[in-house]
Amino acid sequence: MYESYNSTDATQNIISSITNNSLEIPKSTLINWSNEAKEKLMPEIEHIEHEILNSYYAHFDESQIKVDGETFNEVCASTKKHTRMWTLKSKKHEELEKINVFNSFMGVIIKDGTDLYNGFGTAFSQCISHIQRYLKGIYDYINHKGPKKMAEYLTKYNDYRKELIEKGIAKFGEDELKKIFSEYDEIIKLWKKEWMSDENNPQYDEERKLLSRMEDSDKEQILYFLKDFKVPSTNNQVETDQRNIKIKQKIGKFRSDGGAEIYAIIRSCINTYKKQGINVYHALIKSFSGETIIA
Repeated sequence: MYESYNSTDATQNIISSITNNSLEIPKSTLINWSNEAKEKLMPEIEHIEHEILNSYYAHFDESQIKVDGETFNEVCASTKKHTRMWTLKSKKHEELEKINVFNSFMGVIIKDGTDLYNGFGTAFSQCISHIQRYLKGIYDYINHKGPKKMAEYLTKYNDYRKELIEKGIAKFGEDELKKIFSEYDEIIKLWKKEWMSDENNPQYDEERKLLSRMEDSDKEQILYFLKDFKVPSTNNQVETDQRNIKIKQKIGKFRSDGGAEIYAIIRSCINTYKKQGINVYHALIKSFSGETIIA
């Protein structure tokens, strides 16, 4: 019922409440327990990082958090079986370079439209769910066919890709892929013509930025999922991993960057345990005995 995103104050109140005020644990003791948990979980963290580095692809994302009133960032690297989170003071590329998982990762990075991860990995695949949300933000307010057709295009070929994967087919045929990409280019041409001819467009600048991204700078990343069936088409996995940190920001804040980092380590292990079907309570008990159980 009570998740680990509660503050030490809240934890004190919970323990006091469920024991009818017969057990009051000092805040200093809770802090010491958290610090000890961080140290005991480091072997698990090292294993998580090793597995992410050996993955064909990984989801990367970041969320803003508040630490004693200041803005920090919780950065996350995620796969189907592993989660690793870090707390950073600033969301800068040079800060990520200090982290081995980012600096040494040699797989495909699945992300949103940010250029934060440029220079890492071997290729980028942009989340099409993000792109479709941006497209919807255009066609919901202006009567342009291009953005709507593009959203339908992404849905159609993502569904088609899923059908082929279920049949054991590893990729589109070369000629078929050329036709699919050609269809994309035709939609871009239609959309660009609409945008240029509409002199009363309230979404002019926003539409121009998205159209430019999809026509030029981000085209290869947006279409990457059609070339590589081994890579998921969305970044939903990492957004799920970050859900608890977003909940915490609504009901409680971090008082120190050390506390935020402890949270990131513990949450990384909890998310990984859950992904692998491991009982979280039993896993944490074993970690305090020096056992490493993450696969």
